[in-house]
Amino acid sequence: MAETPSPTPSGRLSKRTQIALAAFCTLVMLYSVVIAGQILLGVLACGFVVTAVVAYKLVGAFYRFVAATERIAGALESREGTGRSTGPNSPSGAVRAARSDDSRGQTDDASGDRSRDHAADRW
Repeated sequence: MAETPSPTPSGRLSKRTQIALAAFCTLVMLYSVVIAGQILLGVLACGFVVTAVVAYKLVGAFYRFVAATERIAGALESREGTGRSTGPNSPSGAVRAARSDDSRGQTDDASGDRSRDHAADRW
């Protein structure tokens, strides 16, 4: 079965779109300098196009970040077996154990090492 294209933004523009945007900015800059005599008009128009492209790429990057985070979470849940384990060896159980240890108090000489131990227990 062929994979259907995702309706979400990929963050990449096709070569044809990039060429069209470059041609548009070039024509607007030529018009603003030669005919209108106001370079600021061309700079504003091209600035708007560049801002829109950067925003589109940021949305695509954010979407890829969220998709990767979901894949990682799914892999962690499938590795745990049931998905929502609350035992002492699960990530949430280790966090609860770390919080209960912190609430009881620590000695001054082991305070730095214990935070590292709790981080290792979570993973």
